Amino acid sequence: MPHATQPRIAPLPWEEMAPEEQKLAKLGADEVIRVLARNPSLMMASSALGEHLLSQGTLHPRVRELAILRVALRCEAPYEWANHVPAALGAGATAEEINALSDPAAVWSPGDDAVLRAADELCADAFVSDETWAALASTLDEATVLELLFLVGYYRMMAGFLNSAGVEVKPGQPKLGERVMAAVVAGPVVAGASPFSGETGVDGTWHITFTHPAGSKELVLDLETGEDRVTGSIVDTQLGVTVPLVSGSVDGHRLEFTAVVTDPARFDIGVVGTVDGDVFTGSVTISGGGTFPFSGVRAG
Repeated sequence: MPHATQPRIAPLPWEEMAPEEQKLAKLGADEVIRVLARNPSLMMASSALGEHLLSQGTLHPRVRELAILRVALRCEAPYEWANHVPAALGAGATAEEINALSDPAAVWSPGDDAVLRAADELCADAFVSDETWAALASTLDEATVLELLFLVGYYRMMAGFLNSAGVEVKPGQPKLGERVMAAVVAGPVVAGASPFSGETGVDGTWHITFTHPAGSKELVLDLETGEDRVTGSIVDTQLGVTVPLVSGSVDGHRLEFTAVVTDPARFDIGVVGTVDGDVFTGSVTISGGGTFPFSGVRAG
């Protein structure tokens, strides 16, 4: 399919964007947000549905991202592919699975095969065949089948927008049609700790970094324990957002807690980790996004 080779609608300059638009852009796909910011009401309506599909849907994140990538292939949408390859890796898809999306002879599990065939048929004919529908119904409930129909439709629509408006892929991002290499996940890198602080407990301020295939994210945790509970907040300095913990427990040096982000988009965060002196390591789970390792150091 053809697509614009140069931008037809220039992204809105950062300084002209409203604060809520800037926050939304910092979550990812910033070029898309900057182009859609030319029509703020449309941007907010589109983003609301996209947010629901990505963070509140019932499709497994891995399956969701494979379906989106299949749409990107069928619609030949370079930007969609570039941004969702890292998301698919983060959601648990392997490089081999992503590469197999381009292979007509690839063999998939019955559930994956039904989802991918549905994406193919919707892109080609705007209709799911009886055979494919029966295969979907054998592995997904009706609510999730409806979600899949809207997911494919949404990203098919986005492909039309991205290709026609000429939203540019950033240098270094995966190119449509090129083989994806297996992600190399490095072990926790801990730097800047104060090994002689003398502190051993969970309480205090922690600077942590969690690793995602699309890029690392830095957060500040303020934690306080009492009996077997942990309270406090998560600070995203990039977004300028502070989120209180909604629940948490601690057992010695091991703790877990949850928080709900509502601004600029809604998603749940779960953290499980262990404190060893001035070092804090564990994993962060983002609803609809996957689970990622983190490491951090005591800041106070």
